Amino acid sequence: MKEKVRKWLHRFFGVLTIVLIGLLAWEWVQSQPATNGIKKTANKVLTQKQGKYSKKERQAIKDAVAKQDQLNVPLNKQGFVAIPKLSILLPIYDNAYSKVALDKGANTAQKNTAVPVMGQGNYTLAAHNWDNGYTGFSALQEKLKQNAPYEDSNGQLGESDWLNGTTIYLANQNGIFKYKITGQKTVDQNDGAVLNPDDRIDGKAKLTIVTCLFPDTTKRIITNAKYVSFKNWNQANSDEVGYFDLKKQKTNILP
Repeated sequence: MKEKVRKWLHRFFGVLTIVLIGLLAWEWVQSQPATNGIKKTANKVLTQKQGKYSKKERQAIKDAVAKQDQLNVPLNKQGFVAIPKLSILLPIYDNAYSKVALDKGANTAQKNTAVPVMGQGNYTLAAHNWDNGYTGFSALQEKLKQNAPYEDSNGQLGESDWLNGTTIYLANQNGIFKYKITGQKTVDQNDGAVLNPDDRIDGKAKLTIVTCLFPDTTKRIITNAKYVSFKNWNQANSDEVGYFDLKKQKTNILP
């Protein structure tokens, strides 16, 4: 009897060990954005500094956000964009039609018109989708390496509401502008109608973010967001200021 019990325990713990190894391996795969086709959000949100920012600290953050840092290219920095839920933090420049500029971060996307103004009209941005779920605007795609729900197997274009209500912040030397995502849609790569500077959402200013779809890179994911509010650097709460604290936060520009 003792021998039977010993053999049973040996088999039980052997099976348990295999199961545990399998579970750990699955969790590791799921934690890798570039290998997980169903992962919907980044692993880590932007960190926040505990406590309050002093007036002096706010001024330092404001100066860093507005600092012109690409004068040799040249590119004019407009500020930063942050989407905390997706761990997106990118500087904004002014030329979405330059490969050099897109490798530096996000860029305003209007063509043959004036550079847009945060909190006014249709503020359009573009950045790379690196097809890995975490750099550039990659995290805006609902599922990795799958056209759906943005395009079906018959080539019909679709929409997604998976980010509806998500907050996007834009920041420049004046302060922090808050937007809420209202939906995503898909357009052909040559469809410039989404860049119309006069577009609004419910009569309010809007934000339009353009990034490639993968694997069908001839299509673009359009993320629309409605303007909510503006606060200057002294009015903004510490969490909002903290998203742009470049001494603590890391940008997600390149893989």
